Amino acid sequence: MTAPPRKLTALIGCCDEWMCRSLETVFAERGFTVTRSATGRQTLKLIRRGSFDVLMLDERMDELSGIEVCVALRDDPLFDHATPIVVISQSHTTLPSRNAAYAAGAWEYCHQPVDFDSLFLKIGTFLRARQQLAASQSSSLMDPASGLYTTFGLHHLAEQLGARALRNHEAFACLAFSAQQEPSDSGQKRTPEDETGAFEDVAHVVREQSRKSDVVAKTGETRLAILAPDTDAAGARLLVARLQRELDAASKNAAAPGSVRLRAGYCAVSDLAAANVDLAELVQRAESALDHVPATGQPAFLVSFDELPVN
Repeated sequence: MTAPPRKLTALIGCCDEWMCRSLETVFAERGFTVTRSATGRQTLKLIRRGSFDVLMLDERMDELSGIEVCVALRDDPLFDHATPIVVISQSHTTLPSRNAAYAAGAWEYCHQPVDFDSLFLKIGTFLRARQQLAASQSSSLMDPASGLYTTFGLHHLAEQLGARALRNHEAFACLAFSAQQEPSDSGQKRTPEDETGAFEDVAHVVREQSRKSDVVAKTGETRLAILAPDTDAAGARLLVARLQRELDAASKNAAAPGSVRLRAGYCAVSDLAAANVDLAELVQRAESALDHVPATGQPAFLVSFDELPVN
């Protein structure tokens, strides 16, 4: 059953009650879920807390004007800059005011009375461009920040590797990793920054130590996965042990206290064709095994899917 399409959302930041109600009515009639805000500061707070498809900003909002909100968003690295912003003037526009809005980051600048037919044609164009950008980003093979494959790239290459492994009756393993920053001998507690650093350490070691034939992907904020051709269960365990040794060696030269401990789940078959399983399922099994790795303080940090209890 196909899920219903997500309703579009609009945030209207406007201090004029009549104009705000008018905009809300028009957007609601076109299928948008509308959130209203009366001041610039409240509008900026809502934008940073939520995710909206369109932002409508009154040029003369109290506390912060629509232009000032645009400037704050323009310099905010956490804001989705593919979100269209429309600034509305309650008076007739002038060339300097229009240029100021565009320079601040507005996508469109209009004045009362608003030509809504024209405005929504432009908003439709903006939203199509945003959707195409999102689709392009989600289908990108590589994560530019880490230099690793994306989840899409992992599954894309899995099809090619799986076809070859099936023809050649190769062994195949998938491993899923996360990192755990262990406290120092002084008992110093871990911080979120420590966890982020631990993941970066693991990503670096995995990238450096993996074979050319391996596919290493970032599958979550703090998760990695490896597709390892021609690797059976014993080879998967040896790979985890080698990576842990490299992490231990790296931690001796690190300034931060404590060492990084791998948490790993894996699923491996000696003959992919005989196992009658595709690589997508192998990835899911490795992720499931990782979810069953015991918490801190337990002796086991490596779990095989075959060791999981049968429901």
